[in-house]
Amino acid sequence: MAENSLLTRSVKWVVDALPEDTMFDVASDGLKFSGCKHRDYQMRITQPINPQFSIETSLGYSKGQLQWGVFSQKVSVYELSLVPRYQVSERLSLGFGMVSQSDVKFKTTQGLEFDLPSSQEWLASSRIHGIEEGHYWELMVSSKKWQTNQSYGNWFERGLADNKLTLSYNGSF
Repeated sequence: MAENSLLTRSVKWVVDALPEDTMFDVASDGLKFSGCKHRDYQMRITQPINPQFSIETSLGYSKGQLQWGVFSQKVSVYELSLVPRYQVSERLSLGFGMVSQSDVKFKTTQGLEFDLPSSQEWLASSRIHGIEEGHYWELMVSSKKWQTNQSYGNWFERGLADNKLTLSYNGSF
């Protein structure tokens, strides 16, 4: 309860300090059940430069823990995204940007500790307004590449690119 109150007051203070046209949002999600805890924090800022051009930025942190008696695992990761967006028309916007993810920290009680490599993703997206206000369709083309950590092994270890075409509908009902 106190955590949510502090978060709410902090977000209000930041929103009051930012220019009126800046959109600022903080989200905190979690999942918890016997032997499992997961928390995800994300801060998003959209700064309009002019009526047709804005910059979307987000900073995220995720952590998780699995625990089965004497066996436990912990994992954590950071993510930063920067996407300049151009409003082509009232219903269509185009964006081109990048998402950078830190190396994933992974620890176990068995003494096994390793870090998965960091990644960099370049993307181009188009958004079209959806059924309701605040909803949108997004068509995204992206290429994600991991830092090479081995010259042999699978595509992930060799740092090969993961190219995707994604169609999604975003909105809260």
